[in-house]
Amino acid sequence: MTESANFCRPQGLRARKREATRSAITARARVLTAEQGLNGFTIEQLCEDVGVSRRTFFNYFPSKEDAIIGHLLDEFPAEAMAAFLAGAEGAERGPAGVTTTLLEDLFRLTCAMAEQMNFTREHIHQLIAAMKKEPAVMMKMMGSAHEREREFADLIAQREQLAADDPVALMAAALFGTCSQRASKAFFSEDNIAGYPELLAANLRTAQQLFTFSHMTFEGTS
Repeated sequence: MTESANFCRPQGLRARKREATRSAITARARVLTAEQGLNGFTIEQLCEDVGVSRRTFFNYFPSKEDAIIGHLLDEFPAEAMAAFLAGAEGAERGPAGVTTTLLEDLFRLTCAMAEQMNFTREHIHQLIAAMKKEPAVMMKMMGSAHEREREFADLIAQREQLAADDPVALMAAALFGTCSQRASKAFFSEDNIAGYPELLAANLRTAQQLFTFSHMTFEGTS
């Protein structure tokens, strides 16, 4: 994780300037990628366009691909993560042994992450254009989604006092991750006008209804 993750919630003039520099690097990287492809420009050219040094670039991002993706690879917001982990205290537990507020708290944590990214329509269109030009950017985003799912599983296990490889924690993360990925796909579509929280909530409601009203029994299981 780069230094950039430390500036998710800027405080003070210095931090705001760092965030502005970081955003400028990402925006220009997306434009250059959409116009020329990843191999069509150098980091030196990107830095010259933004007005920063090569050293400054690497303080924020380890590669051009990471600069294009930007906030999508950031760490969890500290306050939101602390609230999520504390959410199990005193909460009722369901049949699977996890708290009944787990899904809602996962939603709140993910929405806090989306808010932290502060995507505007211009940001979205720039990223879409870059991904169209360079499929490698999309592949990196997909790879980061798998890493994020593992991080969610670890957080769920910690919150619910489960082993790191507990199948309940892994399944909860996988199911939530699927809903989140579907919401992200819709959010980054060119004709979308809905916000990410709205799209995620719709996917979660559908999944919740599907499993709530299912009465299937499974034979031959232990």
